[in-house]
Amino acid sequence: MKAFKFVRPRTCEEASKAVQAESNAILKSGGIDLLDRMKEHVDDPDTVVGLVDAEGLEAIRIEDDGAINIGAKVTLQQLADSEAVQRFLPTLAEAAGLAASPQIRNRATIAGNLAQHTRCGYYRRASFPCVQRGASECPVKQDGAVQDTAGVFDDECVSAHPSSIAPVLGSLEAQIKLRINEVSMFALFDNLWIRRDGKPASHAQLPEGAVIEAIHIPARSEKQYVGFAEIRQKAAFDWALVTCAVRYALDPDGKIGDASVWFGSIAPAPHQSVPAMRALLGQECTDKTIQAAAEASMKNAKPVPGAAYKVKLAKVALKRALEHARGRS
Repeated sequence: MKAFKFVRPRTCEEASKAVQAESNAILKSGGIDLLDRMKEHVDDPDTVVGLVDAEGLEAIRIEDDGAINIGAKVTLQQLADSEAVQRFLPTLAEAAGLAASPQIRNRATIAGNLAQHTRCGYYRRASFPCVQRGASECPVKQDGAVQDTAGVFDDECVSAHPSSIAPVLGSLEAQIKLRINEVSMFALFDNLWIRRDGKPASHAQLPEGAVIEAIHIPARSEKQYVGFAEIRQKAAFDWALVTCAVRYALDPDGKIGDASVWFGSIAPAPHQSVPAMRALLGQECTDKTIQAAAEASMKNAKPVPGAAYKVKLAKVALKRALEHARGRS
């Protein structure tokens, strides 16, 4: 990597101002993904604004109304070990505990996990053309390309978002708390991966000068059934082939009155499956309903040939996640 200036602000506000004031600046939290990109010259910043000294970003707090705020610098291991997260957000604790390796979990942060870039080999090598860098066509779509880690939808970019935490937060309808200078604001979770032209991006699109300050998960009055499933080639230190997180609540008649289904590793951004949600609403959570939701979830899939196997895996992951949710007391 090239030489760079390292800035260590003491607050989130200072970090926001620094990333705007410094030349060609980029934010660094745990640095797990960023340092890889810098070594590969995918990113060549002149200035790295490190959040290591920024205060007030390490806490997990339960608000008076039951909402939970997770500081941007909370590590994946802290999420997995937190009694509050295990009790109130069990799928988040499960997903965090399965991520990467113990060494990485103790360094990687929740904000960094959301902001990581795709692991697509064509994106990760600056010598290859890539639509995320302005190319006219995604090279993964070409005959003979490496396609086994691609997504399953016919997007402009067919990369797969690698975060296994993101689908869980999507299912919980999390909000992203941002800091720009002296102002804090909340952003909708799925808007984090929408470019200014309205197309999906393979990594988080923060407003200029914005720093992720916390993740806010709203409280709910009714009982929630939640489930998480992950499928990968090996059990440790590997990115998932498919992840799925679900949440639903029952109405007084015992039928699903509210549902959320999110996938990871099958699209450039975390993917909310509206067809699967529609298949669940108004139904009892029976095996037949679960199968119908699984089939509906992939009705719009148009994978490149090398990633066609992921369609079946996604259906299996959704079935497992729903069965997991149904089995919770």
